[in-house]
Amino acid sequence: MHPALIVLCIVLGIILAFLLWFYFLPYSFGKVLLTMLRHTIYQVEFKGRGNIPYKGAGLLLANHVSPFDCLIIMGMTKRKVHIMMHRSFFRAKFFMPVFRRFGFIEVPQSNHPKEMQALFQKTQQLLRDGELVCVFAEGGVSENGLISNFKNGILQMLPEDVHVPLIPVRIGMMRGTLFTVFKGKIRHLGGRSLPLPISVMVGKEISHEITPFQLRQHISEMGAEIEMLPYRCERTVHYQFLRQAKAHPFRASYKDAGSRAVKNIAMLIKSLIISRRVRQLDKYTQSDIIGVLLPNCTNLVAVLFGVLYADKTPAVLNYSSGEETLRKVIDRAGIKVILTSRKFIDKLNIKETPDMIFLEDVAKEITKGEKRKVMLDTFLLPSSWLIRKYSPENFKDLNGLLVVLFSSGSTGVPKGVMLTHRNINSNIQSFGRAIKWTTDDVLLGNLPLFHAFGFCVCFAFPAVEGVHVSYILNPLDAQLVCNCVEKDKCTIMVATPTFLQNYMRKYKEGQFKSLRLVITGAEKLRSDIADKFKELTGLEVIEGFGCTELSPIVCINLSPSIFHLGKEYGKKGSIGAPMPGIHVKIVDPDTLEELPPNTPGLMLVKGGLVMKGYWKDEENTRKAMKDGYYITGDIVSMDEMGYLTITGRLSRFSKIAGEMVPHEMVEMAINEELKAENRVIAVTACEDSKRGERIIVFYSIDNLDAASIVEKLRERNLPNLWIPKADDFIKIDAIPLLGSGKVDLQTLKKEAAQYAK
Repeated sequence: MHPALIVLCIVLGIILAFLLWFYFLPYSFGKVLLTMLRHTIYQVEFKGRGNIPYKGAGLLLANHVSPFDCLIIMGMTKRKVHIMMHRSFFRAKFFMPVFRRFGFIEVPQSNHPKEMQALFQKTQQLLRDGELVCVFAEGGVSENGLISNFKNGILQMLPEDVHVPLIPVRIGMMRGTLFTVFKGKIRHLGGRSLPLPISVMVGKEISHEITPFQLRQHISEMGAEIEMLPYRCERTVHYQFLRQAKAHPFRASYKDAGSRAVKNIAMLIKSLIISRRVRQLDKYTQSDIIGVLLPNCTNLVAVLFGVLYADKTPAVLNYSSGEETLRKVIDRAGIKVILTSRKFIDKLNIKETPDMIFLEDVAKEITKGEKRKVMLDTFLLPSSWLIRKYSPENFKDLNGLLVVLFSSGSTGVPKGVMLTHRNINSNIQSFGRAIKWTTDDVLLGNLPLFHAFGFCVCFAFPAVEGVHVSYILNPLDAQLVCNCVEKDKCTIMVATPTFLQNYMRKYKEGQFKSLRLVITGAEKLRSDIADKFKELTGLEVIEGFGCTELSPIVCINLSPSIFHLGKEYGKKGSIGAPMPGIHVKIVDPDTLEELPPNTPGLMLVKGGLVMKGYWKDEENTRKAMKDGYYITGDIVSMDEMGYLTITGRLSRFSKIAGEMVPHEMVEMAINEELKAENRVIAVTACEDSKRGERIIVFYSIDNLDAASIVEKLRERNLPNLWIPKADDFIKIDAIPLLGSGKVDLQTLKKEAAQYAK
């Protein structure tokens, strides 16, 4: 027989064998297929599989983030699972026979009551027969990766004559990797480095009395708990950058606006040289943290990596807070050594102190021989050897400190927030999946790295994922920002509403055409600012929420579909829903009991993003944490979809005649009436003998008509207690601000105290 014919017969025989295998043992075939995927494309981690009944009936209730979730469910147990699949997918060409052979259950349209009733009866019979059935409680694949509201009617699937355990299942980290669903069709999302991590957690049996909202919250909390743990192959931030630099030496993750980009390999070499010098500082300090006082630039990046490779932790200092506050922070944190630049502190008019080590002096001490040695190590040693040589103690410690950042200090002296590699990696995973990033993305590095959002997104994100960032020395330089976005073709910009106003003044048509996503936070986004920005650029400003203690991003008001990012928001006036792997619950501020949807209360957050604690401050750490949750101090309401609407900080409420009055809501209403381009008003309160407290409005513009503003507030139908009196509008020279751009609440409170009655 001819050799080619023999080969053809073998190939046809293999195909026939696979077809017979699929026809007679379809579930076995699917299991093998999943096993192949688990060892090539996906890296699946299962937790709690023992909670699936070994035998007998069970109804699995899962979230739905990917068109391939059914394969994940099949791989959780050796038992056959009858998975419910919506008709739009079940009847896809060529696949319907496959789904039937796998035993999937077709779910009709909800507006077909007879067919839905038949579905319930079929499900009840399967459960009576002791089978496992899986329901995707959202009713369809999430198009933006967030958990949608869970549907009613699940309990109708349960037979009344048999007890069926309800088993919650949370599928995570699948969203935003390779495929998603858009307008009922499977869409490819672009390349990612393989294998892709996926986490699946099976919970314990839950009560039949659970409501859809409670079930959604339960699965959300399961996701937060599993992503508090490191995933397989996760690496520390500096180790991951080292691998990136070795794998892509001529790619440039970091650059300064208006300058040439620094190649990854050059950044790595520079960082390793600095690390050798940092190790020599032990003779000056016994502390494991090193202060860093520099502006946003590639030199700051090299210093941060240098400190990390030296097995130390950088404490990034806020140079905009003023010399007095800066010195208090340094003394309180016990920082003995500060890496800075003589040129930089001269520009800031900060006095030189003995604890400062200047980079200009360090650069002069580095010899050519030292440079050659580090270069040889970098080029010749494999990544695993190189990291062990330069960072032998901390390169594996995912729960070790990555950075100490300092809170804004709006209500007191800034506290040192300890963030671990796991904290930042967790936040990058959530943020990255939510925004559909690619390695072609260019971030505008306008937020200072002493700011938690700036550190996470503009330093750690490029190190871990290989995106690019272009740094701005001064975020207030609107002209430089506009030019940078245009020249470097930035695609993602994060800014405060105040910064956005400044940028719009200098903006010229077409300069922001490369942007695909603009996110704002730190203060409430006024509708007039968002409207003006959209008029100029065609982009919606997407509001988000976070804080330093949460690494920092909790939620972003994402559009319903990942393919409409930057062009739509999720819910008007909302700060968005918690990102994947982050759980938020709203509780009564006094009892900490969880509240039903659409009820304002205190926001608590759980997940891998929650800080390790405050540096050398156990008392405040205990106050801020409760059973694994961080107590944000924000008053928020959550709807059935998980979207959050913030009312204000608990510290920015006044108790007036027994009612809670939010300063920020009053402030926003006045600002929207004034349509001012700068921060010209701030709301606080002082004591009042008749009603407990009284609203005070400080303003810094001339010719403000207080009576007219009060009348306009009444026309907005604000509650009477929210409306200040015209006599309580007080003129001051300027609204006191912190370096972060937030209002200095401490100074305002002191100023308002003199008007107490």
